[in-house]
Amino acid sequence: MRLLKHKKRFFASLVTDQDAAGPSVGCLIPSLLIFKPWHQLVAGAAPSFPVFLSFSYKLKLVRRGRLIPSLLVSILCLSLFSCEQPADTKTASSETATYLITAYGAVGDSVTVNTEAIQQAIDACAENGGGTVQIPKGVFSSGAIFLKEGVTLEVQEGAKLRAVAGLENFPELKNTRIAGIEMDWPSAFINIIDASHVTITGDGTIDGSGYYWWEPYWQKRDSLTGKVPGDLIDWHVPRPRLMLFQNTSECTLENVKLRNSGFWTVHICYSHDIDVTNVNIVNPVLESGKRAASSDGIDVDSSHDIAIRDCYIACDDDCIAVKSGRGSDGLRINIPTENVLIENCTFGSGHGGVSMGTETAGGIKNVLVKNCVADGNQAPIKFKPRPGRGGVIENITHEGWKVKNVKTVIDYALRNVDGSDYIDEWQEIKVPFEKATPRYRNLTIRDVEATDARTAISFLGWPLAHAENVILENVNIQAASGATFQYVDNLLLKNVTVTSDDNKMEFQEVTHKIEAE
Repeated sequence: MRLLKHKKRFFASLVTDQDAAGPSVGCLIPSLLIFKPWHQLVAGAAPSFPVFLSFSYKLKLVRRGRLIPSLLVSILCLSLFSCEQPADTKTASSETATYLITAYGAVGDSVTVNTEAIQQAIDACAENGGGTVQIPKGVFSSGAIFLKEGVTLEVQEGAKLRAVAGLENFPELKNTRIAGIEMDWPSAFINIIDASHVTITGDGTIDGSGYYWWEPYWQKRDSLTGKVPGDLIDWHVPRPRLMLFQNTSECTLENVKLRNSGFWTVHICYSHDIDVTNVNIVNPVLESGKRAASSDGIDVDSSHDIAIRDCYIACDDDCIAVKSGRGSDGLRINIPTENVLIENCTFGSGHGGVSMGTETAGGIKNVLVKNCVADGNQAPIKFKPRPGRGGVIENITHEGWKVKNVKTVIDYALRNVDGSDYIDEWQEIKVPFEKATPRYRNLTIRDVEATDARTAISFLGWPLAHAENVILENVNIQAASGATFQYVDNLLLKNVTVTSDDNKMEFQEVTHKIEAE
């Protein structure tokens, strides 16, 4: 068996499941912690909308042939029973086999294009039951590669796996999702599609050579200004994502450095049980002053049971964006994003630290953002509702933020309400306005310390789509400008302190309650 990749999930204890037939062999069920976004407030102060987030995880007991020490007692107990192994369990010998790409002809001279050699190593690894494909020290240039079931890609210290230029090196994928719409699009640099139990690890670097793609994007954008709605320009400039997890499960991305993505850096789409741990993502400012366009750090898109921990992200868009499709196409697919944990991450430059939206048609729920740091980010706690996108966004909890040198600490704004974003897909109106309007509710933000902000809180709903059931608790912000709340139903402020030059604390069309400690 395997240990589910979320090896650090919150297991409170292990109990034996019993049914009428007695103990169920091998069925250890985790007793899960329950996250309570609407925390136990002072008696009488709690709003009448308690919501409980509970994450459900399967427990498996061996990962890649290695016993997990913390579960050893449970494993020993299981050994007393006759436990049938899954039919697809790999042998220890196959899982420890290594495949060095240089043995397949790869050359780390930065010039040789090694796509075929690297793919041959991956294919051989998969055909022999799995194992590790190693990228040794050197600069190995390549086009798109496709990882397969049971393969670990190890980018060793001193190694750089670098993307080459030219769309011809990135075969077109059919019906992959881009900016909320399924379409044909160039493959990513590293693709994990319809394959489970894949790991990407190592202390080396994966470089998307974004400088091949950024300047052409800005040139195309400038030429399309006034001709194409700004939000559709991405679709007119095809370029590869750095990494795509699509229709995958039980995969791990850990320890590597990701640099210079031409488009989104890590896209997790239609997938579940994915761990991203200790990954360093940087997509920098160009010498011209124009940035790495649409270079989101991590996009969680219509996926569930995702854990992102201990990462550093600096880019030219949202560091982490939680999405689920847009407009009619998102409503057609109708897959939510749910059960997401983001913990102990640090966010540098970026439009947002953790953003919810703007692609929300399938819905977003049960997201916990915990103990994160932002320095130099535009809006670390960001909600991006837009008309035309649809969906319900609910049960979102932020807690334990340390923030400094940001534009807006808490930013909620319904954008493009003039109708410019109602256009769905390729400029054809398809979704009735009332169905396409996103609804945000049950939002909790607690234990936030922020200094050197331009604006403390900008929470701007919309007359036709109020935010509902919002709690801010133990929030302390120092900023040049204070707080504004508009169009919020059932707002609770508990022990919220905003120190600002303008002493602003404004409410418009808000039902609210303010409590001291």
